[in-house]
Amino acid sequence: MKKRKLVSLIILNYNGKKNTLEFLKSLKKTDYPNYEIIVVDNGSTDGSVEAIRKKFPRVKIVRNKENLGAPAGRNSGIKVAGGEYIVTLDNDMYVNQKNWLSLLVDVAESDEKIGIVIPMLLYYRTNKIQSVGQIAPDILTKITSTTFLWGAGEIDRGQFSEIKDIAAGNGLLKKKVLKKIGLLDEKTFIYFDETDFCYRAKRAGYRIVSQPNSKIWHKGSATIKNLSYFAIYHNYKNKIRFILKNYDFFTKFLALAFNLIFYYNFLIIIYALKGRFDLSKAIIDGAAWNIKNWKDYL
Repeated sequence: MKKRKLVSLIILNYNGKKNTLEFLKSLKKTDYPNYEIIVVDNGSTDGSVEAIRKKFPRVKIVRNKENLGAPAGRNSGIKVAGGEYIVTLDNDMYVNQKNWLSLLVDVAESDEKIGIVIPMLLYYRTNKIQSVGQIAPDILTKITSTTFLWGAGEIDRGQFSEIKDIAAGNGLLKKKVLKKIGLLDEKTFIYFDETDFCYRAKRAGYRIVSQPNSKIWHKGSATIKNLSYFAIYHNYKNKIRFILKNYDFFTKFLALAFNLIFYYNFLIIIYALKGRFDLSKAIIDGAAWNIKNWKDYL
């Protein structure tokens, strides 16, 4: 039999020892015959690295001295990855399907133009769908910069079984895509990094497809509180960054006008009325960050 290509599974960890150990244990079910696991630790202080080395000695560990953020952390794992295929994963995921990886690789190898393959994400230990990837945006969704997750909230009854072209998602990618368009945008720190990467890949001529038959369970928000200064700041900072980096002039103008004049101000007022002045400030600070870094968009 022809030897299957090496796949590098990159798992990002930051003070998530319990989740990471559970995920690594679940990966033992994987039936794909040729893969390596790389855990990137972003400066954890909870004993994660020591526990992983003890219980999973064959796992490669990239140990960063501090929390570099999601894209920089993943990039540090990608740089040491030996696989022709790379799968970026969160440490709060879980697999319960032997052929989840084989299904992704099979799709990737079915068409040279396919650059990224996205699995179905389910809420942890349920059959409720988190997403099957982001649906390709039209002009309205571009202007509002709203993410529409395909299948989100539905019960998985097998209704999503066909391979479908989508806009973005987190899954398996071919290393040659990285060589052509570069690594993840480290200035995002978190949020929009994968959307930005997928958008660049599509501009380079690659297809992004979903493989709903490959399923991964995801706890979600295990590391970050959604309504915190940190989350709101990076989310709205990176929304503007994504617009400025990727849209044509006309769409960029409409999207910035809608977000900065209407949507951001609306949220600032709403959070202030709720007494969450920290969240109002986070949005203002996120917009200001892009002004300070205006040279990135020349």
